[in-house]
Amino acid sequence: MRARHLAIQAFRRLCQVSALLFVLYAAISAHWRNFKVGHNSARLVGLLKNEAWGEAYALNERALSWFGEPLEVSDGFLGVPWGASIAGLPFTDPLSVAALASQGQLPPTSMLVGALIPLGLALVGGKLYCSFLCPARLVFELGGAVRMGLQRLGLPLGELGIPRLGLWVGLGLVLFSAGMGMGAFHLVLPYLSLSQGLAAWMLTGSAGVGLAIFGVLLLVEVFVAPGQICRSLCPTGAVLEQVGRAAPFRLRKVDPSACPSSCNLCQRVCPYGLFPGQETHHPSCDSCGRCTLVCPDNKLAHGLEWGAKRCSD
Repeated sequence: MRARHLAIQAFRRLCQVSALLFVLYAAISAHWRNFKVGHNSARLVGLLKNEAWGEAYALNERALSWFGEPLEVSDGFLGVPWGASIAGLPFTDPLSVAALASQGQLPPTSMLVGALIPLGLALVGGKLYCSFLCPARLVFELGGAVRMGLQRLGLPLGELGIPRLGLWVGLGLVLFSAGMGMGAFHLVLPYLSLSQGLAAWMLTGSAGVGLAIFGVLLLVEVFVAPGQICRSLCPTGAVLEQVGRAAPFRLRKVDPSACPSSCNLCQRVCPYGLFPGQETHHPSCDSCGRCTLVCPDNKLAHGLEWGAKRCSD
């Protein structure tokens, strides 16, 4: 059983790292496409920039050529602040569709199709996107490790609880974007501020506003309100939580017997402070599975379970 839990954690880490690397690659590939259209020569790129750039250009072209014409293949791997295209398959934040519609614009078909992917994933597995695919979550978990280290050193840190405002925040931002644009979403969508900041850094060499905003969110996560940015304020996470309330694939208690009254290891390791051992973690749980590794009696596991469960909020 433990081997299975470890395998799931390894797969989750692979997904998180891949998502973060995709954001970086999508930004770097914009340079490659510009060089491809303007020069179409690794030698010229090396002369214009430096030898490392020329070698990177050639390496990327060889890799893309395995799948077809390099420029056409590259156009199928795009990363933008509100979504991405992976092998031509669109992925879109559902809130971007609502924000665009609030401005009186009809979202394009590709955008609508892209929004169905995270919604469909939520219908099946709840907030799996948050724990497996959100690049910000990986950084927040690293911040959680830093927080744990500081606590072991005796540094007093905040434990602020924030009311569950994600849906209201999302509604407010959608209404705000109707007249003022979508810029305000960068303030509360961690993955958006991180992705845009990293893209700006790779394209311009400047960290920009996006990384500055994410840095503030990370400081809040580490020093003030652990887990609350994702659980209580992120509007995308709130939408996916509501869609996935009856998701059949979930983290569940496989042993119906009561846990020892003195045991709260699963609650202590949960980034949101939920208590899977008491089965009150739905629908906020994003099935990260960290609790399965610390349960001494192997009472927790991922699996299929039909029907609504008790809620933690």
